[in-house]
Amino acid sequence: MTPEERVMPRRSQLEETATDDLLVNLNARISKELWRRMRVRCVEEERLLRDFITEALKDQLKTLNGR
Repeated sequence: MTPEERVMPRRSQLEETATDDLLVNLNARISKELWRRMRVRCVEEERLLRDFITEALKDQLKTLNGR
């Protein structure tokens, strides 16, 4: 991997949405129970898991910055 690739992934590793927001993959290991609760909540609210996680991360970062 070149130094440039460490800073900016190749285009094939990125995804663009219609609004030109750049999306990257996020891999994390969480408990099976938390995963189940998250999935159930998304189904109940008819939301994408991606949107749920994005909103949760934004809320958490706002909370941390408000300290």
